[in-house]
Amino acid sequence: MKKILLPFFVSVLSMLNSCSTATDINYETTENLPQSYDVYIAGRENSKACYWKNNIKTDLTGGENLMPLEIREENNNVYVTASLGVTPNSFKSVHYFWKNGNKTEIKQYLGIPSGAQNDITAFGVHNGDLYFAGYVENLSPANPNQRYELCYWKNGVKTMLYQSPFIPSAEGLFINGSDVYVSALIVDNNQNVDRGYFKNTTFNSLGQPDYVFNFAKNNNGLHILFQKNAKYYSKNITSNTETQIGNYSINLPFYGKIASDAGSNDLYTTYYNQGNNYFKNSNVVSAGFSPLPYIQDLFVLNNNVYMIKYSAANNVYLGKVFINGVETQSINGTQNGTVNYTSTFNSMYVVEN
Repeated sequence: MKKILLPFFVSVLSMLNSCSTATDINYETTENLPQSYDVYIAGRENSKACYWKNNIKTDLTGGENLMPLEIREENNNVYVTASLGVTPNSFKSVHYFWKNGNKTEIKQYLGIPSGAQNDITAFGVHNGDLYFAGYVENLSPANPNQRYELCYWKNGVKTMLYQSPFIPSAEGLFINGSDVYVSALIVDNNQNVDRGYFKNTTFNSLGQPDYVFNFAKNNNGLHILFQKNAKYYSKNITSNTETQIGNYSINLPFYGKIASDAGSNDLYTTYYNQGNNYFKNSNVVSAGFSPLPYIQDLFVLNNNVYMIKYSAANNVYLGKVFINGVETQSINGTQNGTVNYTSTFNSMYVVEN
């Protein structure tokens, strides 16, 4: 699942300083964008979950006080996941999803028993099949070492990845042909922590990184983003090669995202306190076309760069959507309670007609 940074982290993020400068290349633009793309934005307006397709809003049934996490489109089907969004610890958790506006509770869909601890944190869709990944508590384990189960579900059918007396976690999920990849943190019976990825049910360690994130695929192979020694790296799983991304350094566990322009060799990486630049491969690219300080999400298709940028100062949220640096959509919201804003842009997805 794409790990979305919500505005309640802004007060912390504003204290961080970047170690990179956007001097390598200028922000790329594409003239005369063809009118053959549908741009989907998931967010909320007036404290209700919704999404926009080409600026036209659809309210999601039963979306009051829910926080959208991800949006996907496949074969004219629109999928949106959402969390309760009430604490910083719950902003990743999938509590509900909609398919074409029909709402489903995730615990019911996955058959999670009432009272069982769980945290479903990764989502994917492939050829109409729905995938989720996370952990669930076994209320009646055969032995205490099997209390927590790291799993993925395909159309509600569970596949066990790992069992432990300590809580594991799933971070990203990617379906590559017939193979299912899940990036994860696991803890063995002796409380030793490791991070890496499962290919189907086989775990592959990344050599003790500090954090693991999501996957992206381009012409060169399948890549995973991770952080170690306060720097970010991508690993090409296909060729088993590792690349440091830029010269960026951060000591706090804020989330990164790697994205691909699927028909090219290019990879794009964002770090969520880096609003004024991002990386294309290992080159820093300026996003200074807007003074908004933070990048919420980024999507690239056919060399066109789609981006959500935002600010959240003085209890007011301002979010804007840009295509190749040109503003196409905006929203304003005020703070509602301690962590939520009444109106936000959270996730984007783009498809070619």
